[in-house]
Amino acid sequence: MTANVSLQALSHNFGEFQALDDINLEFAAGEFVVLLGPSGCGKSTLLFILGGFLTPTEGQVWIGGQDMSRVAAKDRPTTTMFQDYALFPHMTLRDNVGFGLRMRGQGKAKRNAKADEMLDLVGLLDKAGRKPHELSGGQRQRVALARALAVEPEVLLLDEPLGALDLKLRRQMQEELKIIQRKVGTTFVHVTHDQEEAMAIADRIAVMNAGKVEHAGSPEEVYLRPKTLFSANFMGDLNILPEAQVGRAAGAGMVYAARPENIGLAGEISLGDARLTEASFFGTYHRCHFQSVEQGGQTYIAHLPIGALPQQGEALPLFASSPMTLKADV
Repeated sequence: MTANVSLQALSHNFGEFQALDDINLEFAAGEFVVLLGPSGCGKSTLLFILGGFLTPTEGQVWIGGQDMSRVAAKDRPTTTMFQDYALFPHMTLRDNVGFGLRMRGQGKAKRNAKADEMLDLVGLLDKAGRKPHELSGGQRQRVALARALAVEPEVLLLDEPLGALDLKLRRQMQEELKIIQRKVGTTFVHVTHDQEEAMAIADRIAVMNAGKVEHAGSPEEVYLRPKTLFSANFMGDLNILPEAQVGRAAGAGMVYAARPENIGLAGEISLGDARLTEASFFGTYHRCHFQSVEQGGQTYIAHLPIGALPQQGEALPLFASSPMTLKADV
């Protein structure tokens, strides 16, 4: 089961603090959407409103063509999976996964069959009789996902579910989440502050800042063609390019910028001579800091390929390619 989601003119206040400000978003049925932004930007508040844990101050939430704005959480076609998986330690994995079905009055045989189906989906059917403390962190995360999917929600809400995992396991679970979402076809709305995680799993990313959506689009669009300076900066390192070096004015309220992979020892735009001040090895590239010799000491970050690293302190011509034109933050 799956459903589309429509957020219309959504705002929310906590007393005098405005947590959300006129949010308008559309999620297609079966889409994997990531709400991305720094702490305090409103992404979790938006998720809680979707799940029915908060009632919006203004605006509407539509799920599957139905107005859910004032519908209680228990009556919505949604399930929420939190970072704290909240598995019952005294229950087997099968009973944990079937718990939601038990609360809905489903018989033991039927809910056990569904629990086994979901455990098989996440690769843990052979451990159905074990208790949560016998599992690794990644396995417990899979059990929580299986439990959330067992009740067949039309929309699954995930509040930073991978935040407690180490880097290697987090990357593995990102891949597994994407695969499972494709199999079940359920609409996923996933909250994170991790840009790499968002890029890895999302069909669409909504970058949030101070209660507003700065940019919503595919990972490629948000990274390569960001709409604002904040969105561009949040999605990765960014270099501001002087208009004098680009050779033309960016326009009122606009700036030129380039990603580190578009700064190097050759290119279409000359940045003048710059001195290498610092370099770090990242496996497939060197992350380099350059300081301009002529432009008042402006710094640039460049990703140079293996074998192209100059000597520390060496000054040499630096170039930019494919500059972006961005709306400056106000």
